[in-house]
Formats: sequence, C-alpha cells, structure tokens
Amino acid sequence: MSELNYNDRGNPTTLDELRKLHPQLTEKAIVDYVNGLEVLDDHLRFRDQINNQFSTRILDSITGRTAQRQQIIDRNITNSFEIVSFWLEDIQVNQAKSDIAIAHLAGKLQETRAGVMRLQEGHNELVEDVQAIKQRLEEFKIEVDGRFTRLEFEVQYLSASDHLQQVFNKFEAGNLNKYPLLARLYLVIDELYWGKFGIYCRSQFGTSEVDELMRQLVNKALIQMKQDLGGDISELTLPKKWLSPIQDLPEESREVLSYLSNWADPQTAPVAWAIGNAALLKSEIPEDFPRVFSGEYAINHLIYENKKRIQRNNDY
Repeated sequence: MSELNYNDRGNPTTLDELRKLHPQLTEKAIVDYVNGLEVLDDHLRFRDQINNQFSTRILDSITGRTAQRQQIIDRNITNSFEIVSFWLEDIQVNQAKSDIAIAHLAGKLQETRAGVMRLQEGHNELVEDVQAIKQRLEEFKIEVDGRFTRLEFEVQYLSASDHLQQVFNKFEAGNLNKYPLLARLYLVIDELYWGKFGIYCRSQFGTSEVDELMRQLVNKALIQMKQDLGGDISELTLPKKWLSPIQDLPEESREVLSYLSNWADPQTAPVAWAIGNAALLKSEIPEDFPRVFSGEYAINHLIYENKKRIQRNNDY
C-alpha cells in the first residue's frame, strides 16, 4: 500500500484503473486507517496505565521502551494520516460521497488528538520526575558526603584521643622511668606529636576539638606530674635541678633526647631546646629562660611549644 501511496499518487489514470479493477481498495484503505487508529488507541491506553506506576515509567525510560513505544505511535499516526489524506484527495477528485466514513474519521481524529495530548503530558511528567530524581540524588549525595566527612572527623578525633590515652598509660606504667621527669614529659609530648594525636591536631588545628585534646593533655600531664613529684607541682625549682639529671643519662639515652629535640630553637621553644642542650652535655640555657620554674610551668610551656610546633609545620 505504501508503494501505491508514494509511486502512484498524483496519477489519476492509474488510480481510476486500479479502483475499477479493485473497487475494494477505497474501503480497505479506510478500514486500514481505522484499524491503525485502534492500534494507536491501544498504545495510548497502555501508556496511560504505566504512567500510573512511577517505577515502571523510570524503568521504561532507562531501557528505551518509552522511546520505542513513542516511535510506534508516531509511525502509526504518520502512516494513517498519509493513507487517509491520499484517499480523501482521491475521493474529492472523483466527487465520491462518503459522509459516514468522513464523520467516523473525524471522530477518530479527535480521539487521536486527545490521546496524543495525553501522551505529551505523560512525557512531560516523566521528564519532571526524572529531573526530580536527579535533584534528590544530588542532594542525597551531598548529604551522604557531609555525613561521611563528619564521621571521618569523629573517627580521627577518637583515634587521637585513644592515642593520648595509650601514651599516658605507658607513662603511668613507668616505661619511661629511666629518664628524669622533665625528659619523660618531653618524650611523651613528642611521641604524641608524631602519632595520631599530632596528625589530627595538625589537620584540624584551630578547632574546638583540638583545643579539647590539648586540655586533656594538660590535665593528664598535671595528674602524672603530681604523682611523680609526690607533692606540690607549683613549687619553684632551679633549672639545674630539672636539667642536670639529663646529663647523667647513658649515652644512648642522651642521643635519643638530643635527636628528638633538634628541631627546637632557644627563641620559640626554650624548654625543649634546653633539654636537648643538656643531652649534649651542655649547660647553656636561653637568656629569657626562667631562673626558677615549677612542674606546672614545665608542663604548660612544653605543651605551648608543641602547639607552636604543630602550627608552624601546619603552615608549610
């Protein structure tokens, strides 16, 4: 039929001969058109049904079924319109009277138009639904990323806090008792600097969480200092009393101290520098080094120097 439509269209002689030879052609063309509209109606009804199911619409959109169904509908519409246009023109040329068929066709055309409009509305709804899903997924991704980031920070904080506890457990257990008290305190703080505690403090420096960890460090150090001194940690003592026991350590212990404190300079970290200097068997102390200081001062100043060390290395 399509070959007739395209090849013989506009050739009245051929059409007349064919119609005379095959009078049923005109009726069949109309019936085929109506049948095509019925197929179109079926597709439209099916499309309306699946539009009520959100998951089905999304699946059909992903698998391409929606596009395939649209192509079938479009093809039926195009073919049907071409057939009826062709035969209506032929009827007009021959002044054929077919009012009933034309009325029937007009009704079907109205139904088809309404169906196409419903289909277009369904497509618009589907596009809006997909866009809404994309937006929700993007919001969900941002929400999950935020939760994951917060969870990661919490895990790092807990790891830093656990590291702090482990190091002071070792301190309390007496594992560093071969070192004098000031050297023990420095070694504990230095170990924290290089471990998870220091890593977290460097990555989150300036936050309330780091301030809280530093307060915990001060408190634990004060408690341990009280136990080790067996008395008042605010009692003032000459620097020599703090530093000279370091010079009495075995050589390998002094080498460890001097190596671990070689980052310090007398201006920014005078207490750490004095510890390292004593480990090198030198008695020199910075000019602004206090002439007397207490255990509490030693704790506060060593932790302050460590905070400045963290900040300085974090700025690089």
